[in-house]
Amino acid sequence: MPAPTASPSTETPPDPEALISLYLRTLDSPQTIKTYNTEIRMFLSYMEEHFGRGVGDLSAEDISRYREYLLGTYSSATAAKKLTCMRRFLTFTYMGGVSRISPESLRFFARSPKVRQDSSYNILTEDELSRMLSAARTENYRDYVMLAVMVSCGLREAELVGIRIGDFRESGAVHDGQDIIHLRVLGKGDKTRNVPVSPDLWSLVQRFVIHSGRTFTSQNDARKPLFESREGRNKPLTTRAVRYMVKKYVRKAGITKPVSPHSIRHTVGTNMAVNEAPLLIIQQFLGHSDPKTTMRYIRRAEEISNRSYEYNTLRI
Repeated sequence: MPAPTASPSTETPPDPEALISLYLRTLDSPQTIKTYNTEIRMFLSYMEEHFGRGVGDLSAEDISRYREYLLGTYSSATAAKKLTCMRRFLTFTYMGGVSRISPESLRFFARSPKVRQDSSYNILTEDELSRMLSAARTENYRDYVMLAVMVSCGLREAELVGIRIGDFRESGAVHDGQDIIHLRVLGKGDKTRNVPVSPDLWSLVQRFVIHSGRTFTSQNDARKPLFESREGRNKPLTTRAVRYMVKKYVRKAGITKPVSPHSIRHTVGTNMAVNEAPLLIIQQFLGHSDPKTTMRYIRRAEEISNRSYEYNTLRI
């Protein structure tokens, strides 16, 4: 009697679109969702194009070869970001019984490369910030106000471009005879916080709004972005435009170290820590959900304090 033959599998391969959609629902921040959506699709497309395999058929060797491709194509920092997105997505699919590669295997075969990073690159000196602001003040008033808001409020890129004119509001409190103004900021995970605005920044923002032909009393203007794109009126800037703007004034200020919009945010947090602001105040001001994130500014301030002799240029 002939041996029975195995019938072909009738199991339907997992739908990549459904998997991506399901995973993205576990994320909070719109920017994080956008990043993971891009990176996961790139990963799946590469696997399909080069190996002809879907998520359920991938092996540890496939993952290792993809890692080699990333390391040979991108910088260590970019490759590390892409590998992190891939690992988290595949861990999610493994937990759902879709993929076969365990989290332990992923940590080995898809480990991130070491990213060499000088912590001093993450912050700017007071003189460097002053030179950037001076360059912007001379060249473009809008850019100057944008930099001033970043320096005064320590905002993320997405928070900056999301500011509307109506987000500036009186807090109801008074200090030194002046009303305290708050800026309503929409942060990560759609969480809102109120950032106190200094009198100098408030005066600057008021002049900027009036100079642009808008008012704080108009309900229509209140819904408009504070910083409009040159592509069209009432259209907000993109985060890419903010990054370009920062790099532009970094060059004009003669700064040679790598600087990004987030470097300005790091500078604000470190400056507050150096000036002995309480941890909770820094956490609330910058919108950190986890105090561990804020602690890095405290540690950075301690590093600077330990080298305080470098600021004394007197010779003996």
